[in-house]
Order: sequence, then C-alpha cells, then structure tokens
Amino acid sequence: MLVERDQEIARLNRLLFEGAREGSRLAVISGAVTSGKTALLHTVTDTAGGRGVRVLPAVASASEQKFPYAVLEQLYQGMPAHLQRSRPRPGLEALRDPNGPDQAELPLLQDFHRTLDQLTGDAPVLIAIDDVQFADLPSLRCLAYGIRRCRSEALSVVVSRGSLTGPAATTLDELLHEPKVCHVRLAPLTVAGVSTLLTEELGTEEAGRHAAAYHEMTGGNLLLLRGLLDDRFSRLTRGPLDPAPGTDAPVAGELFRQAALSCVYRGGPAHRRVAHGIALLGDATSVPLLSRLIEVEERLVRQSVALLTEVGILHGGRFRSDAVRTVLLDDLEPHELGPLHHRAARLLYEEGADPIDVARHLLSHEAPGPVEEWITQALCDAAVHAIAADRRELAMNCLQMADRYTTDEREALRLQATMVQAMWPFNPLSQMRRLQSLAGPAGSGLLPAPETIPVVIGLLGLGRMDEAAAALEQVSRAAAEHPGTELDTGLRAIRLALSSTYPDHPELRPFLDQEDEEADGPWDAPLSPDQTPESPHLTAFRALRTVLSRGVDERAVRAAERVLETVRLSDRTMLTVHAALQTLVYADRHATATTWCDRLIEETSERGAKALLAYFCVLRAQIALRVGRLRDTVRYAERALEELPARGWGVTVGMPLGMLINAHTAMGNHDAAAELLARPVPDEMYRNRFGLHYLYARARHQLATGRQHAALTDFRACGEKMADWGLDSPATLTWRLGAAETWLTLGGQERAARLAEEQLELAGESSSRTRGAALRILAATRPRHERVALLQQAVGVLQASGGWYEMARALADLAEAHKQLGDLDTSRLMTRRALRLADSCGADELSRSLQRTPARSALSEAARTGEDTAAFSELSDAESRVAALAASGYTNREIAAKLFITISTVEQHLTRVYRKINISQRRELPASLDFDVAYTA
Repeated sequence: MLVERDQEIARLNRLLFEGAREGSRLAVISGAVTSGKTALLHTVTDTAGGRGVRVLPAVASASEQKFPYAVLEQLYQGMPAHLQRSRPRPGLEALRDPNGPDQAELPLLQDFHRTLDQLTGDAPVLIAIDDVQFADLPSLRCLAYGIRRCRSEALSVVVSRGSLTGPAATTLDELLHEPKVCHVRLAPLTVAGVSTLLTEELGTEEAGRHAAAYHEMTGGNLLLLRGLLDDRFSRLTRGPLDPAPGTDAPVAGELFRQAALSCVYRGGPAHRRVAHGIALLGDATSVPLLSRLIEVEERLVRQSVALLTEVGILHGGRFRSDAVRTVLLDDLEPHELGPLHHRAARLLYEEGADPIDVARHLLSHEAPGPVEEWITQALCDAAVHAIAADRRELAMNCLQMADRYTTDEREALRLQATMVQAMWPFNPLSQMRRLQSLAGPAGSGLLPAPETIPVVIGLLGLGRMDEAAAALEQVSRAAAEHPGTELDTGLRAIRLALSSTYPDHPELRPFLDQEDEEADGPWDAPLSPDQTPESPHLTAFRALRTVLSRGVDERAVRAAERVLETVRLSDRTMLTVHAALQTLVYADRHATATTWCDRLIEETSERGAKALLAYFCVLRAQIALRVGRLRDTVRYAERALEELPARGWGVTVGMPLGMLINAHTAMGNHDAAAELLARPVPDEMYRNRFGLHYLYARARHQLATGRQHAALTDFRACGEKMADWGLDSPATLTWRLGAAETWLTLGGQERAARLAEEQLELAGESSSRTRGAALRILAATRPRHERVALLQQAVGVLQASGGWYEMARALADLAEAHKQLGDLDTSRLMTRRALRLADSCGADELSRSLQRTPARSALSEAARTGEDTAAFSELSDAESRVAALAASGYTNREIAAKLFITISTVEQHLTRVYRKINISQRRELPASLDFDVAYTA
C-alpha cells in the first residue's frame, strides 16, 4: 500500500505514458532510505505493463558493482529471445579496470543503441533500474550512450536512486541531471500519512490516537513504522508492548531496533561509523567533535547527519528514540567500544565540556594501559559536579574509579575523605569504616587540611575525641600558615561549635581558648573599606553560641535568619544551616523556625538525604516540645530515629531520645519513657550539649514516677554541666524549674521559691515560655491568696509566648487555687480551659487528672444541686450547644466557627439561655452543662 504518493504517481504517468513528446524520457525517483522508492518504481512498471509497454527491469547492488555490464546483462534478459541471440551479449569477464575511461568498448555501445532502436520500433519500451547508484560503470556508460542517441518517443527510462557516492557517481550525476530529466523526490510520511497506514493495522480510532506518537518516534520512515507495528503484534518481542496507560507512546521492540540498524547499514561503512559516533556522544550537535572522534572528514559527517535526519533516525541532532541509540551501541564490539569511549572522554575534556559528560565515557570502561594524569582529575571534577547535582551514586562511582587509578597516597586519602563527605548526609552508617580509617592520616597530617575538617566533625560525632583533637592540630597548623582563608574560617567555626556542643573534653580545650573572642564579636558592626563580610558559616555558629550562653539576643537571631535566607542547603553548608536553625529554636522563634524546618524536611526528604532529614526532624521535635505539642514531638522524634538509627547518631543520640522521653513523660506514657531510658547509650553522650537534653528528660521521668531524689540529682547535674560549659541560659534548659518542682514534692518550698526566682531573674521581663513556667512554680510556693495573681500572670505570659502545655498546667493550678478560695464557678471554668488545652497538646495524664468522675449530664447536676431541671429542659438543642461551649471557655467567635453560625446568632442564643436559667452573665453558666455536648459540637 503506497501512502501519500498519489501526486508522484500521477506525475510519472503523465511524463512516461501520456502526451506528445520529443525523444526519450528519463525520470529519477529519489528519497531517503526506505522512503518507498522501490515500491513506487514497481507501481510505474505495473502501469507500463498494463498499457502494453515492454519493461526492461534491472536491480543494481553494491555486491555486483565491480562486475562489468552486470546491469546491462539484466536489461538484455528482458528483451525478446531473437535479440538476445542476434546481438552479442556482453560478458561478465572481469576487465583490467572496469572503472577506467577506456572501458565500455564502442562496439558494445553501438550494439546496445541499435537494440534499443529496434525494440522501440516495435513497441514502447520502459527501462526500469532500481538502486541505480550501485550500477557498474560500464553499464551506465552503455545506458547513457543509448539514451542520448535514441530519438524514438517510444523509449522511457525510470530509475530509483539513493545518495550518489562511489566510483560511478560522476557518470551517474551527468546522466541524471540533464535538463530533460524529471526528478521525483519522496518525502517521509506526514502525521496524516502515518495515520492512514496505521488505520490498516489498528483501526481508525486507535490510528487517530497513536499517529502523532508513531510519527514522532519514526519521522515517517516506512521501515521504522513497520518495525513498530510488527513489534506490537510479534511474539518475538519480550514484555508488554502496548503503550503505558495514559500515554500514546509506542514501545520499541527488537524488530524496530533491527529496522533502525538496517536503515543505518544501508548507508555504507562510513555512514555506519558516523551513526556509531553519534550514539556514543549522545547527539550530533558538534560535527567537528564527531569528526575527530571517528576520524571521518567533516564533509562526510555532515552528509551522514543530514541523511540520518532525513531517514527519521535523528531529529535536531538527537535520536528520536533511545532504543536506536542503544542498538547502535550494542552493535559495536567491545574492542571497538572501549577505545571510542576513551577517545571521546579525552576530546571532551580537552574542549572543556561538562565534567559529568566526560565521566560518563570514562566510567563505561577501564582505561587501557597506563592511566593518563588527566583521567583522575576529570573524574574528581565530575564528582564535584555530581555532588552539587545530588547525583550521589555517580559521584561515588567517579571517586572510586579515581581512587583505583591514583598512585599518590595523599590524593588517595583526599578521595576517600571526599567519599565520606559526599555520602554522609545520605547514609552515615555506610561510611563509618571509611571515616575511622581516615582518623590516623588526618592526625598525622597526611590528609590535606581542607578535607580534614569534615573528618574532624565525623570523629566528634562518633565520640573519638583524641583522634579529633590530633586532626584539629593539623588543621590549626595549616590555617596558621594561611590566615584569612576559607580554611581559617572553617577552623574558627569549629572552635565555636566545640564550645557550644562539645565543651567537656580536656583534649579539645586548646582549641577553645579563642572561643570567647569569637563569640563576643559585635553584631551589625559597620565594616571598614578593607574588611570583608563575615562568613555565614561563622555567623551561624556565633549566633548559636550567643543564644546558648546568654539567652535570647535579637541581633543574633536576626543574623541567624539572614543566614537561612541567603545560604542554600548543600553538603558544605549543612552544618551552617543547622546551626542557624538551632539558634531560632533555642530563641523560641517557633513560627519562623517551624517554617524553615518544614521546608528543609521536605527538601531533604525529596533528596533522600536520610541523615539530614533526621537532623531536621529532631529539631522539629524540639520545637514541638517547647511549644507543648507532645504528639508532634513523638512523631518527629520517632521519624528521626527511623531515618537514622541510634548507632548512626553516635554521641548525639541524646537529642532524639531526650525529646521522646520528655514527651512520653508529659503525656503520661511512663512505660514508653522507661523503655527508652533502658536503651544503652555511649558514656561520651553525657559530655555534650545533646546529652544535657537526655539527662533533663531522665530527670523529668524520675520526678513523674516518684523518684524525687534521683530526679534532683539529674537536675543538679544538668545545672552544674551548663554552668561549667558556659551554657547556663534560659534558652538552653530550665533545670532550675525542674529542681524547684522536685523540691515542692519533697516539701522544700523555700528552696523551690529560690530556684524559681533565680529562673525569673535570668528570664528577664520579656514574655517567654520560661518566665511563664517560673511564675507558675513560684505561685505554688506562695500563700493561697497570692497564688491567683501569679498564676493569672503566668497564663497571660504563656499565652503570649505559645507555651501551650505549660499554659494548660498553669490553668489547672489556677483552677485549684480558685477552688481553694471557694470560687467554684471560676474554678470549673479554668478546669475546662485547662482540659481543652491539655487535650489539644496530647497531655493525656494531665487531661485525666482534670476530668470529673461523676456523671456530667445537665440533669444529673441539677438534681444533685437541687437546681430547677425544668429550666434546662426549656433549652433548645442549638441553645444547649452554644451554652455548653460558652461554659467550656470558648469565645463567641470560636463558638460561631465551631457551629458554622454567625456571631450574632451566638449572642441571641446566649441571651435566651441567660433568661431561661435566670443568670445575668457568662461566668455564671453552671458547670452542670455537659462537657460532651461541647466536644461533640
């Protein structure tokens, strides 16, 4: 079936068989490989036969091109027998030079001319030659001689041809480009043509749906289309070949790949080499590079690229289908492929191409013979780019190959350190052995100083302080030789990190001597013309140290926010970003810290950076704990330990465990807290800041489970460590309040009051969670008549600062204070507020302590107090719901939102409620109103 060829057929028929003409006629059918030239030629010959025209057919082939008169022999075979007998048939004897200028002897030329004259005298004649570009030169000369001398209108010639190359190209070009020659060029099928072809196989509906995709993949090439269709139905192909659900993309199978290979092979060896080169490079955008790779002159490369584009293999210099590129690469023998990859890598490296493109070729094979110096450097460059692009596996492959190739010990160690740094954010456990193997070289100075800093940080996390100190000594020496460099800045940041996180190690003490000078630097100081802005790395750690040692400092907080706004998270900046975010958390900037933390959790989760994700999850748990969202604390802390098991945390495991223990204790899940405390932890954990959180959480658990003296010991240990380390600020941990609560349970009101007052003095006058909690505890040490004012102040401060769990505790204490003073209505209202807040925080134990055990229905309460039940029965359902919510402490706006009514409607309902139960104000709403009604609403 010929598709989209009607115009070409009509044109050839008019030329060859219709109308008046003078002399012979010649038509040339051209087009890309598999464009349907042969099929169109056969259509013409069939038409000629139907019109009584004698057809002399011949098919030229590359394999017979060296044999003289091979095509002429085929033409004679189509003549009547008497002409074959009477005319000397040209033999196939090999001439000395069949392409020489003295060949095609004159008698043979004249015989062929006379034969054509005699044939055309009897009837019209059509000479039809397929693939004429492969015809032998003597036959072409005979054909040209006969056509030019034959004056008969009965002679027509039609040939199909591909690209004109080879020894016969000149003669053929002269013959086919005379003025009277008609050229018919076959273009690839359009989308409409593909749809027509598909209709025969798939039906109208499927053809319409898939035509564009089939055309996109084949460029309208008939052979490729046939391959795709055969793949669709053939049992030879493996796996499902129908398009994936929701897509129109056809699936390339073995038959399609073989069809593509056939298209390439038909162009000849040089053409095939160009296609292989394009497959290796991935595209043909740089013809000079491709030419140098395959060692074929640029002119021929451009011709091949144009032909591959026309035939539907390429589009815009790239393969239309990856399957074609794959089959071309598979077509290369291993002994060909390796050297080509090596040559491509070298050429790309010399041209300054993308290092990842260079590495792609290097990684595909092992370098033959001695490794050239540029290879190791190219692999290292590619690893850096791959890390920046979060392509960790590629980076590791590059580094490992470079490590195999290098013969320099220091370079090998540098590569090992780079591997650790690249993979640590993703899987620290997989790199621990490699990190430990680097401890010795780092401490002896074999490892270059810039690569030593990440090793130091890793060793600190593992608790290997002696080795970390030895490595830091080497970094210090190198930094002293190059002051003001990035290495010097990194060392100063490590000093600040040590002072705020690992301050209790004598072996590290020499590196802490300058930390006070670093931390005490002025914030927002104007820079002189010769000064450069402070490194964000240094700023982040200085801000953290400031908040931990002195409490909230607005300038430090602003500096930390600027770091988060300007520094993008990466392997090199992860500690900077983490330190800046910790600053906001300890400074109780909960809203801002939550926004950044959630953003970083999402980013690290998408990247698959499990260690970083765990670090930010534990910070998110810390935020939740400080604001009193206990369920969120558990959720994020558990996720942190899921993403990074306890062994991966090393001596910093106290942070996630501390968050979990603290939250479970506040929730009343004491068995869960005890199970966490039973897990083994490294002794070194108690000597860093993260261990403080674990120690504090353990003290809270002991206090909650009645082991006051053990709790007091742990609280005091926290305080002593914080004081020794210079971290005794309200921002770090409120150990004094924990100790004060413990003294209260032991009857030591005076000691509790002293500790609470100390905490208040440290907290200052600003509204903070710490100040509110201190006021609550201080109230417990005062006489009954003084407690209400202090607790009301505590509730106000906690509400302003967002300490919801502490606020629930303060409300519960306030309810008890009102009860002791005989103000039962206010006590009940405060109880309800405390209960509502405790429930929202997940403080189940506090919630249970606030709930009353008797039946809570309005009727039972009325019967118990002797109130008139008839008054309650007069309330409508809507009025009961509004009254119950109002009695539970909800504002009119909150009630309106909960019940999806207007504030005006709430006010009207309350007015009717007041009238029916004979009260005048909201605080007089009786406690007998059902809790369940409020919570159901």
